[in-house]
Amino acid sequence: MEVIEYEHPESWEDKGMNWNTPDPANADYVMAIRQAIMERCAALHTSVDSRVLKISPWKTISRTAVAGIVDTISRLARNFVNLDWEEFEEDYSDFPKMWTYGDLIQERNCRLYEWAAYGSLRENGGSWLKQIRNAIDRLTVIRANDVHGKTYSRYGTKHDPPFDESIGTAMQQAMENGTESVLHGSFPSSVYAWSGNTHWCCPRPDYEGDPEYNKDGYCGYAQSQAYLVTAARNWLAGAQFDIFAAVLTERPTGPVPYSQQLDTSIFDSGSSGYREGFNWTERVRVKSDKAFELPLGDPDTIPKNGTVPSSEFDSDGNAIKRHSAKLGWTGKVWGFLDYGVEGGFKFRSKES
Repeated sequence: MEVIEYEHPESWEDKGMNWNTPDPANADYVMAIRQAIMERCAALHTSVDSRVLKISPWKTISRTAVAGIVDTISRLARNFVNLDWEEFEEDYSDFPKMWTYGDLIQERNCRLYEWAAYGSLRENGGSWLKQIRNAIDRLTVIRANDVHGKTYSRYGTKHDPPFDESIGTAMQQAMENGTESVLHGSFPSSVYAWSGNTHWCCPRPDYEGDPEYNKDGYCGYAQSQAYLVTAARNWLAGAQFDIFAAVLTERPTGPVPYSQQLDTSIFDSGSSGYREGFNWTERVRVKSDKAFELPLGDPDTIPKNGTVPSSEFDSDGNAIKRHSAKLGWTGKVWGFLDYGVEGGFKFRSKES
């Protein structure tokens, strides 16, 4: 007996498929949907609904199978990022926006719920198949989780000398004593680079020693943290993707150590290139057989504070409330992988 082998479609356009008028009687269309769902499950490293796995070119598509498809898309959607969403809170506390079934079906031509009625599988040119495909095409970007690379940290401090010496020494220490360690695990969540000063002490009126030692004293601090991501976990074997990040930057907050009040904080991103507020990094194309570099932050520069704070002291020179000043930036970071690129998901929209 001759065995007929079925060749699975390898893209939406494979095997002459026309998605303007998809034919539900042609197994290629529903098998393409099955394959598209399976590769998205693979990228997320999650299981495939048994109802989807049972879809076969040798069996008539059933209402149960279609329900499995829609339920799976609904479940997967919450793990994909909606990059087109712009209605965030002012502080981006609700970033990033993940897809939901409710959001997906409100997209143009993504009405997943409009299944073919009983006995009308082929009416309207199989438009229900096109609605499903359009919804799947929206799902290409996921959060970057496991990554590998390097962490760069710098730190310096000087306690009690005049202002210029305190900040100058702290900066010098930070530049000379940087450390490099292995980044292995979750995608970095924060980067920063700042320096600052605390007005620590003032001249005492009853001091009888050398006047050289009876001056205003300051604490100087300088610190930074940056990363270089060089590898990312990819569960979809052989697939390419873009890796990139969002960085939300602001001026440094919180008093400098040994102070109770931060008087001044000035945003300065140094050589990092970030502007104050929301930033997207450049996308880096990742191929399965090649390493990449995604820098986050700046490991080599720290903005130098030049603002002299003024603390509150009593008539005997005792500190009542110490004040401080900062210059630099801090940033929250989110990482993403986009498989909607050449060499990524085989089943994806080719529209730019």
